[in-house]
This record gives sequence, structure tokens and C-alpha cells, in this order.
Amino acid sequence: AIAEHYHTRYGVTVSPEQILVTAGTSPAMLLLFSTLLDPGDEVLLTDPRYAVYPNLIRYPGGECVHAPTWETDGFQCRPEEFAQRLTPRSKAVLINSPANPTGAVMTAESLRAVGQLGPWIISDEIYHGLTYEGAEHSILEFTDHAFVLNGFSKAYAMTGWRLGYLIAPPGFVRALQVAHGNFFISTNEFVQWAALAALTE
Repeated sequence: AIAEHYHTRYGVTVSPEQILVTAGTSPAMLLLFSTLLDPGDEVLLTDPRYAVYPNLIRYPGGECVHAPTWETDGFQCRPEEFAQRLTPRSKAVLINSPANPTGAVMTAESLRAVGQLGPWIISDEIYHGLTYEGAEHSILEFTDHAFVLNGFSKAYAMTGWRLGYLIAPPGFVRALQVAHGNFFISTNEFVQWAALAALTE
């Protein structure tokens, strides 16, 4: 159902085998950063940003590199600010659109530019469905060199139900599944049925 949702809404093809369903999006981030990052790897992210991101990046030894945004242009993410901060240690660029805490929505042009930077792109799309002007876009419309984080807490008001998911490139899926099985075992079944109803009904 998640794969069908991304195909219907964004026109992208994602195999269900690429999707890991987790007990909230925070465990998905923990698994992703622990799988992707080696100590000293850098993750570029905007400033301001969701307060928890740096904790999850630093947990496996990653380092945060902050790219500023400005109130004068609505805190829009500027791909050129990321580009200026790239180093040989840059492993990923983390974007969040609509953004927490600013609400800024990235344009298709900005997403396309970010997708061409080179490092892995991690796109937190948890606030999709809460946009009031213009079209939302998934990073998967512009590159498959990306991970997508999403869930049911925001658009479907299921915050306490704890259900999220991670869309990953095929080469990472098995490692993420093994880590998930060992650390979290499984995701609550009845919550998954509720999420299926949210997506399809």
C-alpha cells in the first residue's frame, strides 16, 4: 500500500521490498544512521532543523554540518549552501520538507538540485499531507540515490500509535531488516491494519 501510495501521488516506482515498516519514524532514523554512517562521516542539514536529528547522527559517530536558512526567504533550503560545505567526508544530505520547525516547502527545482549534489540524500517527508500552498514533491521524483522517511503520525493524526517507514535503496534493505529484527523485533500488527485503512480509505 505504501508503494502504491508513492506511485499514485508522486509517480515514482518503489518496490515493496524496499520498504521497512517501523514503530515510528525515530527508530527508522536510528537504524538508517547506524547502518549508513561510519565514525567521522558528515551529514549536512539545515539550520534551523528538527532538534532530534543531531542526536541520531552523532549516535553512530557521525558529525553534523549545518547550512543556514534565512527568514527573509521563508527559511527556504538553499542547495548552494550544501554545495559550499561538501567535503570528502560528506556521506549524506538530510532534508525535511515541509520542514520542522519552519514549515518551509522545498520547490521541485531545489529538490532536483539537492539530488545532484553527490552524497546520499535522506528526505524526511513526515509532514507531507500538511501543505497548504503548492504541490509537495518527493525526493524520489528526482533521484534514486536517496532514502525516504515517512509515517502516519502527522497527516493521519496517529502520533501515539507509533508507525513509520523507511524507503531504502535495494543494497541497504537486508542490513536494515536484520538490525530492525534484532533491536525492535516487529511492529504492532493492529496499528499496521489501521495504517492500511488510512492509506486506502
